[in-house]
Amino acid sequence: MPRLLLSLFFATVTLGAPAVSADDFSYPDINAFLSTIGGTPEPLRATVPSEPDIQQEDLRVRVIPDRTLPPAFEFYSKMGFRVAWHDEPAPLVFLLAGSGSGYDSARLDYLKALYWQAGMHVIVMSSPTNFDFIASASTSGLPGLGQRDARDLHTAMSVALEHARNKTGLEATEFRMVGFSLGAMNAAFVSELDEHLGQFDFTRVLMLNPPVNLYDSIRRLDALSHTNVPGVDSTESFYEHIFDKLSRYFAQRGDSDIESTVFEGIQTSEEALSDAEMAMLVGAVFRFAAADLNFMADLINDKGRYAPTNQRITVSTSLTPYLRRALFCDFSCYVRNQLWPDWQSRNAEKTIEDMAFETSLQSIDDHISGNTRMAVITNADDFILTREDYRYLADTFGERAYLFPRGGHGGNLQHQEVTARMLSFLEGAKP
Repeated sequence: MPRLLLSLFFATVTLGAPAVSADDFSYPDINAFLSTIGGTPEPLRATVPSEPDIQQEDLRVRVIPDRTLPPAFEFYSKMGFRVAWHDEPAPLVFLLAGSGSGYDSARLDYLKALYWQAGMHVIVMSSPTNFDFIASASTSGLPGLGQRDARDLHTAMSVALEHARNKTGLEATEFRMVGFSLGAMNAAFVSELDEHLGQFDFTRVLMLNPPVNLYDSIRRLDALSHTNVPGVDSTESFYEHIFDKLSRYFAQRGDSDIESTVFEGIQTSEEALSDAEMAMLVGAVFRFAAADLNFMADLINDKGRYAPTNQRITVSTSLTPYLRRALFCDFSCYVRNQLWPDWQSRNAEKTIEDMAFETSLQSIDDHISGNTRMAVITNADDFILTREDYRYLADTFGERAYLFPRGGHGGNLQHQEVTARMLSFLEGAKP
């Protein structure tokens, strides 16, 4: 089915939620993987202030007082986060990163600037699956369980807020939360936890491109790194293959302006990436994030699968062989070999399907359904979702689920219409 027809089908049939007509949406009709990689074309982006114009600072704070790490990792015993603030009282929004991402990722920097420009304080948090967060703020060192990650995040957010207040003097009038991808699912679980704790009392929780069943989405992402590309039989040879393409492209151009031209210019050249190559590139990026997760979780728990045990890791210790070993284990491998045995040790009568359900949005239906403080924004061509996932979002969120016809997985988050929708909800408009 052509992409345009597929988008229209999801928008008008699968979802009974608000949707933008494919013909009325100015985001280009391109491959979902290219959208994910290349983002929003510059002319269609909402304007945000440049980084030097934002009052912001990167801070580090100890979250787990007794956490000790090998000398080479001692820096990560304190959790890093980014705060942007105003001198006058304002709403504060916590911004939660996606799978494996840190608080300093480019996508979060843009959203931070957008919300700061709209008059909000912003605290940007790394994903619980990011190596920095695992080292400094994960009580178990084994992220990937919805409720446990929510407890770790909630604690980390509380500590970060107090530290930011002490350092900047910011004054929050209310609290909001926005999460992207896995961070969107994290936001839902943190919101559910806070409903019982009553600490932040979030007035708005916005989920951007969330998975519905995390482990199903993980399997789809893992499969991308195994996409069949002629002449490529491994992740390493794939990167060599892509590097050769880029080298030829820039040699023909006579420049190396990668940031502004690589995903626009190359796709109109003889070196254009095929759909399969783009799918594998997205998968390979997630594979490297999984390697970081596997390595750090193994290090914290001293299991010896990917990190050396009973050995003092210093700044001069070469980690290359250990990281290469971790690269062969994707997210599903991590769940199977590290997360599942830990969970099963406390839930002997349950199955891995039970564990998956407890880390799905369906498990907190009671909190999500009818909750007018929560909303979701996603795209009809987001490859982490299935038809059943779209139907679930429509049935559960109703008019609070907003669907755009294209943009892949977060590729349109800078688009003027998408940012307008975000701000409209965060600032209190009815969905």
